[in-house]
Amino acid sequence: MPRRDIKKLLGSISYGVHLEILEKIEKLREIYVKVEFYYQRRKIRETIVHDFQSLLEELSEFWEKDADMTIYPRKMAAWLSDYLEDIGYPGFDFNYIYKLISGKLDEDKNLQKLNDMLKLDDPDVKPKMRKIDVKLPRDGRDVFLNNLIDDYLEEVPKTVASSIYYIDQEGEFQTIEQEQDVIKNDDEQKEYSVSTQFENPLDVSLTDVQINNIIPYGYKVRKSIVKGMTDIEPTKKLLDDGLQLTWTIPKIEPEESVEIDVDLRRRISRTILMNIEDETNVINTYFNINPYQDRFSASESFTNINNLLISHLIFEDEIPSTFNLLDTRPPSDVYVLNMEKSGFEQLIKWQYASIGTGEEIKHIYYLIDRPFLILNEYAIKDKTNNETILSIVRLIEPNIRYKELIVTYYLKFQKPWSHPLYIKEEINESIDTTLKKPETVEETIEIESDSMTRIWEILPYKDDNIYEFGYICSGDSIKNDFTTDFHFPNSKIIEQKKNPSKIEKKTFFIPELHNYLKQFQTTSQ
Repeated sequence: MPRRDIKKLLGSISYGVHLEILEKIEKLREIYVKVEFYYQRRKIRETIVHDFQSLLEELSEFWEKDADMTIYPRKMAAWLSDYLEDIGYPGFDFNYIYKLISGKLDEDKNLQKLNDMLKLDDPDVKPKMRKIDVKLPRDGRDVFLNNLIDDYLEEVPKTVASSIYYIDQEGEFQTIEQEQDVIKNDDEQKEYSVSTQFENPLDVSLTDVQINNIIPYGYKVRKSIVKGMTDIEPTKKLLDDGLQLTWTIPKIEPEESVEIDVDLRRRISRTILMNIEDETNVINTYFNINPYQDRFSASESFTNINNLLISHLIFEDEIPSTFNLLDTRPPSDVYVLNMEKSGFEQLIKWQYASIGTGEEIKHIYYLIDRPFLILNEYAIKDKTNNETILSIVRLIEPNIRYKELIVTYYLKFQKPWSHPLYIKEEINESIDTTLKKPETVEETIEIESDSMTRIWEILPYKDDNIYEFGYICSGDSIKNDFTTDFHFPNSKIIEQKKNPSKIEKKTFFIPELHNYLKQFQTTSQ
């Protein structure tokens, strides 16, 4: 193996880098470079970057964190300019490089300020703060700012940007850019996921294939798996638009495929509007939802680290639709809940005035995971005129965590009905009924060969066309859905419905569910 020409960092005798240009470059911003990092001439890692900004970030991180040296922008710009000239770089702009390095240092200072302000404890989140140019009214400023913050809410993307880099058999650098959909799963253990696939298109083996995913900060990475391979963990890098995960696959044979699955969980997205005198800044950040007892909680704080009074301070948090809000702290503060803004889920807004230097505000949310509901609708008809005699809605609420089903039936008769009817459900042997309402509903079990049927006897109310009943069942082998049939003895006019209606999974919020059922109960045929 030929000896690498290693460029020593300015002022260091042990740390150095080697840059390999992978593609002919016409513009600084479109550079494709392999960067190898060395300590005492031993390579400790490598990466591929596809723009000059990323190159500077990688070099700056190595310079400050690995080599533990202070960056002086002009000296570093001169050092990098000399190195690019040595390796035959066709052209560069010293002032552009200098401004980028200076900007990187200013950004680091702003990030430190944000960390002090927000007390961030998640290393995989990069908040951002920007000054907004807006003319503030003399009167009614609080109302104006309360409306203004809505313009700076950021929707959580539903896709993940991915890129794949490799060197082909001609030694040419190849890149594949694509978008992957974030998939929402019904499985509680896998809330959201994204999958990236790559098949070697060549008839030769590929080595050191780099696969990158940029995960938006609205999602927390729970784990990642490279299928069929072990001991391949991604490196992480905080970008402006998300957390970049980079996997380096040592070898991919011809026509061999690699698939990477990433399990995700939604974070709470927080937007902060901060007004001090005539200057207004907007901060976007994110915080995690964590298990708390048998539920969940999320907390975030804000401290005024400025030397001036904050005149107006507004927080707007987006709670993911996979959770229901149960309670908040502090309870004495008033918030506004908005579930109707297009593109967003549950928005909670807090508004404050006159926040003094060193004053801290902390919010805590107590949540319960919102399960989906399985909705079935049935119509029992008269055979003589095809008119509906009975409408039925069945709701199944799976509580996967405790291996339970909460099952509720809503029956609506279109004309008086005085005979009993029976609801038959196919169940597993290990399923037990732990609660039923009303308690007077009769339950029997029939066992025939390898099947089991639970039968409910329904006696309609004499003076009401609405009948409701429900129960909770549990068991290790419980399923989210089961076949249901209805039986009307001694009735010749009923058209039996042998097949269950189509399953429709919904994520009803509780008020929505109540409105739906109220409409069902009051609508007449």
